[in-house]
Amino acid sequence: MINRVKTGPEGDREPEGPGAYFYLSSRSGSWCVSTVMARHIEACLDAEPRPSWIRFVDIAGSSIRVRARDIEYLNQSTPEQRAFDRAFCRSIRQEKKADRNWEEDE
Repeated sequence: MINRVKTGPEGDREPEGPGAYFYLSSRSGSWCVSTVMARHIEACLDAEPRPSWIRFVDIAGSSIRVRARDIEYLNQSTPEQRAFDRAFCRSIRQEKKADRNWEEDE
């Protein structure tokens, strides 16, 4: 089957952004997971007794199994948080640029 580029009103749309996801980091790698999958991982980490291994699926559909003790962090990332972070970094750069002493270059 041949994939064809759509033309017309729908073919001109920008692709959707990644939306909200969680970033899971472990000693053996890191993955992006959905909010639902992050809740599953948190439930496994909070369980008593904690399982030795945690199986999950990342946002690309890959099945992963990691040792629970190797998970370092699970970090939420929403579009709003990323937009705030970009704006915050821009304001810091502008502040540094405004504070720059132009005579230091000479």
